[in-house]
Amino acid sequence: CTPITSCNWYASVMKQLVLADFNVVMQDMPDPFVARESIWLPFVRDVLKCDENTVVIGHSSGSEAAMRLLEQTK
Repeated sequence: CTPITSCNWYASVMKQLVLADFNVVMQDMPDPFVARESIWLPFVRDVLKCDENTVVIGHSSGSEAAMRLLEQTK
């Protein structure tokens, strides 16, 4: 679903996290319909700058990407 800010519950969660003083990054993923690991994981690491201190919230294929990121991160 793109743009992500108008889909499902994403904007609502973002608003609540921002109100709780969290730094939130919410961006459309590349390749959203096929969701290839070879494209998503470099994007998550290199563009979104997720690391071992990042909390990732994912839905559907985004949750799978979050689990793959955990497998490959300290």
